[in-house]
Amino acid sequence: MKLISPSAIDHTCLIVTSLERARQHYESLFDFSFQPREGDPSTLAVESSNVHFFITQVPNAPPAFLQLQHISFRVEDLEGVIKRLRAKGVDSFKSGEVNFFTHNNYRWCEWRDSDGIRVECVESKNRVKA
Repeated sequence: MKLISPSAIDHTCLIVTSLERARQHYESLFDFSFQPREGDPSTLAVESSNVHFFITQVPNAPPAFLQLQHISFRVEDLEGVIKRLRAKGVDSFKSGEVNFFTHNNYRWCEWRDSDGIRVECVESKNRVKA
């Protein structure tokens, strides 16, 4: 029997302590729209033309758990992301490169959102030349 070979992660769900605070953070940096998930007022559906995911509110989620979460967005212009972060007053970000994968090495920058969740943007170093 052949193994499953996924082509991408379709979506994920972040757990936060405040939907409004999370919405403000992501809305100030990304071109996302937010709407309540049908039938679940404690969850927001977040999307752009290329990305969709969910944010669920768990008011008493332990900080140690929240900080273990990580979401990574692929971007075309990492330098533009860094400029946007600085313009929005996000000074505590890190950046670097990943060179150990066979198929998908990248440059990255990361920071923590309002709940301490690690948010990352990556720019591929393995672009296919046309």
